[in-house]
Amino acid sequence: MEIGSPPNSSPPSRSNRVVRRLAMHGVPVEQLDQPQPDLVASLKANKSQIPKLVPVILPSYEEMVDAVLVDKAAGMKRSSARSNLSTQLRESMVWLQWMMFEGDPDVSLKKLSQMSIGQRGVCGAVWGSNDIAYRCRTCEHDPTCAICVPCFCNGNHKDHDYSIIYTGGGCCDCGDATAWRREGFCSKHKGSEQIQPLPEEIANSVGSVLDPLFACWKDKLTLSGTVCDGNPRLKDQVSECKDVTDEFTSVVVETLLDFCKYSDSLLSFVSKRIFSFGLLDVLVRAEKFLSEHVVKKLHELLLKLLGEPAFKYEFGKVYLHYYPVVINEAIKEGNDDVFKKYTLLPTFSVQIFTVPTLTQRLVMEMNLLEMLLGCLGDIFISCSEDDGKLQVTKLGNLFETTLRVIEDVRFVMTHVSVPLYVVHERRDIFKSWLKLLAFVQGMSPQRREAGVEEDNDNIIYPFAICHSFSNIHSLLVAGSFSTAGAIDSESNAFPTTYKQDVDDGDNLVRHAKVGRISLSQGSSVCRFSGFTSKVSELKLDNPVPSSVTGLTFECLRSIENWLAVDNTSGTCSSKTSLTRRNFLAFTKTLSKIRFNLSSESSDIDSNSAGSSVGFNDGAMAGECSIKLESLRFLSLSGWPDITYDVSSEDISVHIPLHRFLSLILQKAFKRCYEESVNPELLITSNFFEHILGGSHPYGFSAYIMEHPLRIRVFCAQVHAGMWRKNGDIPVLSCDLYGSVRWSEQGVEFDLFLLQCCAALAPADLFVNRILERFGLSNYFSLNLQPSSEYEGVLVQEMLTLIIQIVKDRRFSGLTTTENLQRELICKLVIGDATHSQLVKSLPRDLSKVDQLQQVLDTVAVYSNPSGMKQGKYSLRSSYWKELDLYHPRWNPRDLQVAEERYLRFCNTPALTTQLPRWTKVYPPLNGLARTATCKVVLQMIRSVLYYAVFMDKSPSSRAPDGVLLTALHLLYLALDTCSVNQSSYVGESVPVVYLACEEISSSNGNQSLLLLLVLLMRMHKRESVGYLMEGESCNLSSLIESLLKKFAEMDSECLTKLQEVAPEVVNHLSNSNINSDTDIVDSASKHKAKSRERQAAILAKMRAEQSKFMASMNSNLEEQMDGSQFEPEVCTSEEARDIEVPAQYVCSLCHDSNSKNPVSFLVLLQLEHLVQNSIDEFALDGKPGEVNAFLDFVKALLPSVRNIQVPHISSDKMDSSAYSLEVIEEEIYCSTQREMRAHFAEGDNMSTNKDDESDTVLLGKYIAALSREKNENPSASDNIDSRYDKPPESSTQVHAYDGFVPSDCDGIYLSSCGHAVHQGCLDRYLSSLKERSLRRVFFEGGHIVDPDQGEFLCPVCRGLANSVLPASPGDSKKAWNQPLFPTVRETETTEENNILRHQEALYLLQMTSNMVGNNEILNSLPMWKNGRIRRSLEKFFNVVCKPYLSTKQDRAIGLAKVSHSMLMWDTFKYSLISTEIAARCENTSLTPRHGLDALFKEMKSSNEFVLSLLLKIVHSTRTDNARHVLLRFRGIQLFAGSICSGVSRDEGNMLRILEQVEKEVSVLDIQFWKGASRPIIGCDAFSSLMWILYCLPYPFLSCEESFFSLVHLLYAVSVTQAIITFHEKHQTETIELGDNDCLIADISKLVKESAFPQWYFVSTHNDASCPIKDAIRKFSFPYLRRCALLWKLLKYSSSDPFGDKSSHSIDYLIDSTTSSVTELVEVERLEKMFKIPALDVVIKDESLRSIALNWLNHFRMDKEVDGNGSVLHVNPAVPFRLMHLPYVYHDLLQRYIKQCCPDCKTVPDEPALCLLCGRLCSPNWKSCCSESVTQSHAMACGAGTGIFLLIRKTTILLQRSARKALWPSPYLDAFGEEDLEMRRGRPLYLNEERYAALAYMVASHGLDRSSKVLRQTTIGSLFIV
Repeated sequence: MEIGSPPNSSPPSRSNRVVRRLAMHGVPVEQLDQPQPDLVASLKANKSQIPKLVPVILPSYEEMVDAVLVDKAAGMKRSSARSNLSTQLRESMVWLQWMMFEGDPDVSLKKLSQMSIGQRGVCGAVWGSNDIAYRCRTCEHDPTCAICVPCFCNGNHKDHDYSIIYTGGGCCDCGDATAWRREGFCSKHKGSEQIQPLPEEIANSVGSVLDPLFACWKDKLTLSGTVCDGNPRLKDQVSECKDVTDEFTSVVVETLLDFCKYSDSLLSFVSKRIFSFGLLDVLVRAEKFLSEHVVKKLHELLLKLLGEPAFKYEFGKVYLHYYPVVINEAIKEGNDDVFKKYTLLPTFSVQIFTVPTLTQRLVMEMNLLEMLLGCLGDIFISCSEDDGKLQVTKLGNLFETTLRVIEDVRFVMTHVSVPLYVVHERRDIFKSWLKLLAFVQGMSPQRREAGVEEDNDNIIYPFAICHSFSNIHSLLVAGSFSTAGAIDSESNAFPTTYKQDVDDGDNLVRHAKVGRISLSQGSSVCRFSGFTSKVSELKLDNPVPSSVTGLTFECLRSIENWLAVDNTSGTCSSKTSLTRRNFLAFTKTLSKIRFNLSSESSDIDSNSAGSSVGFNDGAMAGECSIKLESLRFLSLSGWPDITYDVSSEDISVHIPLHRFLSLILQKAFKRCYEESVNPELLITSNFFEHILGGSHPYGFSAYIMEHPLRIRVFCAQVHAGMWRKNGDIPVLSCDLYGSVRWSEQGVEFDLFLLQCCAALAPADLFVNRILERFGLSNYFSLNLQPSSEYEGVLVQEMLTLIIQIVKDRRFSGLTTTENLQRELICKLVIGDATHSQLVKSLPRDLSKVDQLQQVLDTVAVYSNPSGMKQGKYSLRSSYWKELDLYHPRWNPRDLQVAEERYLRFCNTPALTTQLPRWTKVYPPLNGLARTATCKVVLQMIRSVLYYAVFMDKSPSSRAPDGVLLTALHLLYLALDTCSVNQSSYVGESVPVVYLACEEISSSNGNQSLLLLLVLLMRMHKRESVGYLMEGESCNLSSLIESLLKKFAEMDSECLTKLQEVAPEVVNHLSNSNINSDTDIVDSASKHKAKSRERQAAILAKMRAEQSKFMASMNSNLEEQMDGSQFEPEVCTSEEARDIEVPAQYVCSLCHDSNSKNPVSFLVLLQLEHLVQNSIDEFALDGKPGEVNAFLDFVKALLPSVRNIQVPHISSDKMDSSAYSLEVIEEEIYCSTQREMRAHFAEGDNMSTNKDDESDTVLLGKYIAALSREKNENPSASDNIDSRYDKPPESSTQVHAYDGFVPSDCDGIYLSSCGHAVHQGCLDRYLSSLKERSLRRVFFEGGHIVDPDQGEFLCPVCRGLANSVLPASPGDSKKAWNQPLFPTVRETETTEENNILRHQEALYLLQMTSNMVGNNEILNSLPMWKNGRIRRSLEKFFNVVCKPYLSTKQDRAIGLAKVSHSMLMWDTFKYSLISTEIAARCENTSLTPRHGLDALFKEMKSSNEFVLSLLLKIVHSTRTDNARHVLLRFRGIQLFAGSICSGVSRDEGNMLRILEQVEKEVSVLDIQFWKGASRPIIGCDAFSSLMWILYCLPYPFLSCEESFFSLVHLLYAVSVTQAIITFHEKHQTETIELGDNDCLIADISKLVKESAFPQWYFVSTHNDASCPIKDAIRKFSFPYLRRCALLWKLLKYSSSDPFGDKSSHSIDYLIDSTTSSVTELVEVERLEKMFKIPALDVVIKDESLRSIALNWLNHFRMDKEVDGNGSVLHVNPAVPFRLMHLPYVYHDLLQRYIKQCCPDCKTVPDEPALCLLCGRLCSPNWKSCCSESVTQSHAMACGAGTGIFLLIRKTTILLQRSARKALWPSPYLDAFGEEDLEMRRGRPLYLNEERYAALAYMVASHGLDRSSKVLRQTTIGSLFIV
């Protein structure tokens, strides 16, 4: 805003209001000539008046209300800056600023700004939504810190770990030492301590005005707050009061924000003034009564002011008082909408709670944690049911509020000193936290077959809340393990997740600012008096501090209390269980607990009694009717009998108290046995006694294992299908429970608790409890009848759980590095993965490990990104053997994939090689070995074997394959455990071994474990060799045999028994020492070949059956073809010549190989942008019928000549002398050849005389033919007469390099997939597609094609097509196989080969021109021949014609009158040019390809076949119509005049007639003639060559000499253009260009001496360092390449789309002695191919120099007459390029993310950068800027093709008319991986290979031909051709 006006300026008229108020106050206004300066001068002597004048200068409240009413009456919005009230306030603010600075405020503020240079403190730039900012993990103090783009660019972050983020608000932290390391400050911000105080004089003057201004502001805010609070006396003033406060606040805030821009000193002064004046409390609450836009400005000001430390502290105190108000408001409303209205809470919490020094003060002085926990408790109480449990539906309504509070608690706890303070000095806060956990414990229970399916949206809420709790638990546990010296090494004590949240460098300094917390043992560490003597007398070498044992005890007591009130605790004794009435009383008491804001700490009162620890919770005992004893359940010395059924009672997967305990135990184990220096010195026998003081092993195990076990049983039942009636909720719960995202509250934490319980509990009782919970206690009955359909899955899940309990070492034996390696192996076994996929697959604690990359490089091999593939890691072969089949987080699908890939890579099944084994475990957990070898486990395995042996043939076996294999794995684990722990079993027997021979009685006789194994082994050997099991060659007999050998090795009794029952197994045991694992592998290898043979036989049988089925299908199809569904087509006589169809072409729709109907090939026509009169004379020579037709035509259109008379002419009869058009063209060819032979033999000079009479006759015949066609086919022009009443429109501007072009594109590109169809089949197919589209019935490709535009997918390859070409071009062979006419050069010498043959071409053109104008030739033309377009070409021609004829009327005329062959030839020409351009591009690199091999390969791979076919069709159709032949003849006359004579031929009087009737004559024909008559030097050389070839009689194309001479002639044109282009760029003197006597010197001289239009010749690749002759050859290179493609098609045309395309070659024309593929070498190869002499010979040729000067003069004169702005691009063979992109994506993002749309000047929500032209567009439609929509821009920029980079998403949008497809990003990170939507924010770099592949796909027109693109394509609207 404008602050003030210049001192000398006259006061504005609006100042009269202020002056009047000053006069009323007694100020002598007559002395105020210059009001503001004079007022300031008068106040300097009387400063005491300033506070009194401030309210006077400001409008009074009544005046403000009146202004508001005036604005409302005028209908003006309150937010308008031009409102009456706003104008008055801003005017007053200018006066106040003059008073503040005692002078011009602009001058004063600029002085302050100069004083602040180099002293800026904190940036404080405020972000909006979706702005970009930078995180730097090297510089930040916590993950919430970020800096703005300018600060990042001005700082030094080289080699730092930074990322880019999208902001949702907040401000820049640069300069804030509490948030950002000083080394990361930018050059402009040095920290808040650099802020100098405001000079005293300025401070006094500013303060004297600010204080009364703030007083007025505070009054307005207070009044508005009172009104909005509902004061009844002010009810009528609500609206006006709110408007006044909004405007006043807005103006004041804008003024203060403006101050902040100039000086940090002024900002600091203002901030101190605000809180010292008591305004801060009102400003914090102002969002309750201010408008949204004003609140946004106010919050921006507050964010700016937070840069002052003193203000931040005062703001924090006020913020804490306001925090519960908003939370209570949300609770009252019962939803999260409060945060949308009151945004201060979420905006500023991160600004306050993440500052270490501030947070510590608030925790200690303002009871911050108690306040937050109190808010969380209020939320939980409001969402609780009558029984005290949280109701998920209510919690879902307050989900964001709950997470906000929990996240704020986490912010507070991330500061190292806070958890230390809580654990060591404020145990009451920790108790309050545990009480909150009790609310969540058991939340969202489920009961089987409830019949009511819950809302799936709510299921995620409990998981998210527990996940947030777990984050805080990590911090609390880290704090409990910290000791007096831990702060100095806090990075080691802190969890890796939050290691970077803490500033290691200056932590002590920051603590010193607020008074460092004492951590001495005497003062800060709480002493617990109730623990046993062993706990209280911990040895000094025990790394578990007393704070951990105290924390553990509190957690155990909370679990104990929860068990006491939980109705699912399942205790059997009435003495230890609560009645339902007492339970409700307790929960109601619990729900009434309020969280005090007292800062006093309380000690734990506990009494020791034997081995148990008692406690007395006064707060709970005082209100609860039941007195609970401490650890009554967990201290039980007996094994309790707990009754519970998972399938019939409530079950919850949310037990955060148990997982908190699990986390404490994990950390204790890690500290003792992984991080300890000498773990072997630790006393391990009483580890659990130390950590679990007061608990008994039996009581602890029985009750703690109960709930984790129930959850595992619940998951097993869900997998078995027992919970189907409950809908998706149980399945989703199980999936989330086992996912890595919730790993801190999922399966692994519960599994570790089960391991601890298994180590402490009696093994048999522990396993029996598992059996009971799974409901499988009767499985030992050996009853062959299954108990339920779910039993098999449950048994397998139970056995898997036991194996996992025994063998898993996630938290019980593996180091961090080993755990990381195991996780990576499990992920990579499933499939190759990118770096981010691997990181996401890791648990949170492992994903942050510093050794991640090192371990990853060890176990995996990195593959660089290739093509569209990202960079991925694949598992090294040596690590496949470390696959863990019993990882706790395996899901069935991933496990199956892992087993299949293992078999493929290792050639052996994983199920028989990757067997579970006993590994090293932490000593306190050695008891796990007894679990694996106990008696119950043996009985379990024996039962499985029994059922497997005696129920093998039963369809409902109680031991299916999966159960049997798992049981054998468990047995293998048990034996391996015995083998490894033999020393532990000295003197005692192992049940699994000594009971192996124990026999049990059954209905099938006495059976032992060994005997059952032997029976099972023999059964599988007998049934089949290489027994197939579960889809894999799992050799079960070998596995069993290895187990038997283990038994024999371990026990003599077993050996004796096996010698009796299975001597073949153990006979050679003493003579061999073969490892059992090797036996399994070897045995599997022996049978592998036989298994493969068996599989091969099965596959052969399947193939035979498939062939038989296909044969039957074909016969059925033939029957259908004979019916009405596919009626045979009747071929007309017009198409008789197309009837011959090669046998290999079969219709892809009907597949009828015996059909005689012609087929057509499917083609795709794409619009593309790659760059880039004489009546008397005619009456004398014309035929009578032609003259009459001509006169009728002219009289109809020109009334002025209707009475004209012509000489008497005989009657019109069909001329018997007329010949066929083909014969006439052959005669012209032969006559021309004879004339040329005679000319070169006699050495005559070439005659260039033109015959005007022949021109007139030819044009007259053309008009007569046009009239005849109109009379024969009047329907095409019946409705066009009105068009010619209007003045003729101006002709279309001629294109720079062609006679005519399609509208809105450069040309039409032709391609084909090579598959054929019958025309009738296709018509019926398209009809069915249109019908389905209209009925909105799904059909394949419906999202890709538009049937109304004739689009469809190929039935075979699913490629896109929109037309067809007939497979047989008809009578083209007679034009194609003409023998070469003998020429004078058949015996040419080497010397003659070194000359330029342009003279031959000139003579050829001149002679042909003379021949086609000969009256005898013209009179012999069969003008009655008016061949229409063939039916087989109608579809193709209709599509081709549309771009050339823009309107429907044009198409109606054009379809009848335009030359079909001419448009097809133009399509052929453009496709050739496009193919040549595409061949320059390398699809894997931006390096250009110049080799001829690449050129021909590109044509072979894209469109060689279809171009050959099109060429034949053109030859077969261009003599179908006499008028079209006349069109070509006239074209050759015009070309001859332009090239041979350097003049444009004048049509004389006939021209005026044509100008009058131009609308009737085809516009394209006129354009073509105009292009042919243009100066040859101004046209593209290759295009001119193509049109000359088109106009010449067809036999010339078969003559090599004629073709080569024309190539030479147009090569001379190309050289001339190159010289001009080079000269225009360099402006070099002639002597510097080379020889003075050459074409170069001639052109240079002409350009300098005349006004030659050099500007017409443009080159974007004119290298100044390149010699001119090399440059000329490079400029001519594209021309020669295109000629090579054309000659290859003319000489060797392909007839089979799928044949051997390499069979034809023109290598005999190419000298391949040079292996180099440089550009000039390739030019030389082409020059030799076309026998072009050296460039020196060319430029010194006298005849060429003469004709070139004629060309140049012709061009100069033409430009003098028609100086249009078109240009000719002359470039070397540079590859097609998309827009140049910066290497680093962040540079691109910074430039375009906030760039405005060029049309509507607003920032697009989804910016899209056009890679063709660089324009910023948007994929979203907006009416205000429709031209910037990607689809509209693609039509204008690329003829429907658009390539856009979506800036925010980093991906590519491929636009093809209405079709859209997303394509992978060209930017990859350092690991070769994409970052969609910048979610990771890591630096991205342009991948050259990907970008080159995209450019190649565009250049080769592959967007609609690529199957990868089509799979991603959707269509949004009609496809417009």
